[in-house]
Amino acid sequence: MLESDTFSGNVLKKEWVKDRLAIEEALAEISRIFLSPDCADLDHVMEILGKAASVNRTYIVRFSDDTEKVHFANEWCDRPDAFSLKNRNLDNASLFPPSFTNKLVFNEVLMIPDVDALPPEYTREKEMLQSRDVSSILVIPVSLSSGLLTGAIGFENTRECREWLGEEVQTLKVISGMIRIYWERCEIFNALRISEEKYRELYEEVKKTEAVYRSLINSSADAIVMSGMDGEILYVNPSFVSLFGWSIDEMNLDTTSFIPAAEKYFYKRLVEDTAKKGTQCRNHETRRRTKDGRSIDVSLSVSRYDDHEGMPAGMLYIYRDISERKQLEAQLVQAQKMEAVGTLAGGIAHDFNNNLQGIFTSIEIMLMGKDKDHPDYEKLKTIERSAERASNLTKRLLVFGRKMENRFEPVDLNNEVRQVADILERTIPKMISIFLDLDQGIRMINADPGQLEQIMMNLGVNARDAMPDGGMLSFKSEEIFLDDKYCSAHPSSKKGDYVLLSVSDNGCGMSKEVLNHIFEPFFTTKKKGKGTGLGLSMVYGIVKDHGGSIICESAPGKGTTFKIFFPVAEFTDKKESEIEPERSIIGNNKTILLVDDEETNRDLGKEILEGFGYRTITAVDGESAIDCYMKNKDSIDLIVLDLIMPGMGGSICLEKIIRFDPDAKVIIASGFTSDKPMSDTLKKDAKDFITKPYNMKKMHEVIQRVLS
Repeated sequence: MLESDTFSGNVLKKEWVKDRLAIEEALAEISRIFLSPDCADLDHVMEILGKAASVNRTYIVRFSDDTEKVHFANEWCDRPDAFSLKNRNLDNASLFPPSFTNKLVFNEVLMIPDVDALPPEYTREKEMLQSRDVSSILVIPVSLSSGLLTGAIGFENTRECREWLGEEVQTLKVISGMIRIYWERCEIFNALRISEEKYRELYEEVKKTEAVYRSLINSSADAIVMSGMDGEILYVNPSFVSLFGWSIDEMNLDTTSFIPAAEKYFYKRLVEDTAKKGTQCRNHETRRRTKDGRSIDVSLSVSRYDDHEGMPAGMLYIYRDISERKQLEAQLVQAQKMEAVGTLAGGIAHDFNNNLQGIFTSIEIMLMGKDKDHPDYEKLKTIERSAERASNLTKRLLVFGRKMENRFEPVDLNNEVRQVADILERTIPKMISIFLDLDQGIRMINADPGQLEQIMMNLGVNARDAMPDGGMLSFKSEEIFLDDKYCSAHPSSKKGDYVLLSVSDNGCGMSKEVLNHIFEPFFTTKKKGKGTGLGLSMVYGIVKDHGGSIICESAPGKGTTFKIFFPVAEFTDKKESEIEPERSIIGNNKTILLVDDEETNRDLGKEILEGFGYRTITAVDGESAIDCYMKNKDSIDLIVLDLIMPGMGGSICLEKIIRFDPDAKVIIASGFTSDKPMSDTLKKDAKDFITKPYNMKKMHEVIQRVLS
């Protein structure tokens, strides 16, 4: 029955008067519970309210936003075995019929003093209430400040009917307001709790993220510096301290020499531009000074970083040590220079050889038939010896340019050092003493003895010039193993066993600037006319040609040490040199085709060969040589073929001759034998090989050996 409805039937009599004092006391106690900072026990609130209101059951339900579902229910009942709303999956329709809910939605109180007196049109409502033993019921809506229904407070009697007076209802409505305020406060507190938990999670996440970033920066191999916009250094990572030695406090001092004077102006402009425009500077190659005074090559990247609001907050500097890379680049440039100069030296030596050929041949012709008593004999021999020295110089240039193969053999380095020491003792000033520290246990190396002598003599002469007032020149030999770590720092070296020859002096030493150029061709610190600048370049070339490496350590006033690494040879016994039997020098009317692009070499060579009894035909190039051989194949017994000629060239000419006549006897001649694959091919197709400039007697021996 609705409060505004009128029913016929039993007249409800009020059998008791509400104890107003009990309600007010209950209201005061409930107020204290709701005002407590702790969460209220709504079941206990319902118990206080039920006892004060003299009912059998009280409850509070909370609806969903659409009032169709019941989120939760709190209740009190004085009968333990009575129907309970707790732990039930309720919807609104199972708790209140639609007619009841509609009344609550409009914020109206629902009161039924006697359920049994409900008229027939409320049969459904009557059955629903009777199913949970309700005799009378009062439901007060709980609405938000906006008027939206959010819940309800129910008062039910299960034993008797009763009627609630308007004053009682108004008093109980106060409880409804308290419930609303309590729920709103709970929602606020819950939102705060969620916010606090989220903030705590975010804080922990930020701490973890910060720890990760800090770990990344601290573990970075690059040196990292962070500063404020005012330039004050705020942070330096461990790699910075390890690389440069400066601490953060020292970096903030104006007296620090971290930035070289020559770099300060550009650095200031770079930082100002980055700070104002935010443009990044990447991989700028510069130099920085360490705390111990060294200057190292670094790659610098500079960028500006912003705060959480996007405002400029500071500067980030990343330094990468590129000293090793710069060293590798310098070694590459040095190798390219040596290669270029080597090619030039080889070309010069080739032309020089052709000129020497005419001198050698002419002298041999003039010496023929002259005995030692002839007045011109000694003069001619002097010219011959001068030409031989010039020829040796040419060979040194060819070796330097890698245009001539070395004549390697097993060598005891200690013996070579002793021989050179004997020579130096007779040639350098007496106030320079020579000290030998030779390890007798070193193994053999594969080397050209003459070139080893050239290395040590060059270094000895340089040491003499570095000690004008006297000093000590020392030679030390030892056997060492070069590991991966050393080879990675010195890319020109290979892992393995080496014999190390150290040549040291305690002379004036060299500056770092001079040290960077000592192996460059034509670089010299000597006065004009005192040095060519080729000595150390040739030493460098010879060492490389032996498969070794050389480094120099020097400083002003601290002397100089050259360390030369020779690979240990795989053999220990010297081969016995073969002694050629003496041969006849009679030509026996054999015909030789001499191919050379130099007219002087052709004419003099023809004269010499004819003097030995050979019929000699000449050709100026490969094309004419092929044409001549094809026409006179049966009458030509041997071909002496120069490799380096204009046009076709000796290599192609040889291939065509062999293709035409596989049995052709060809001797190739050249001062160039460095190209190993080509050399092997030529030696395979040809019968023998002779070097230029020709020694006519040795040339004749080779010719006789091939013809026989």
